[in-house]
Amino acid sequence: MVICLIGAYIKQSTYTRKQICEMFGISQNTLSNWSTGKTYPSIPQVMKLAVLLNVKVDDLYKFKEEED
Repeated sequence: MVICLIGAYIKQSTYTRKQICEMFGISQNTLSNWSTGKTYPSIPQVMKLAVLLNVKVDDLYKFKEEED
């Protein structure tokens, strides 16, 4: 299972959700979907987002093995 942490890092950042949407040329709905893990940004967008939020790409997602 992949756990998305984008929303948590956005909340901690100094940028507003509106500013991030404008920088990436995306809608608020798209950013919301990224933040909740409903959809995922492309690899270039993930890399740009990591730079913007001053985190490693690995920090934006965590992998948790599913229990049987």
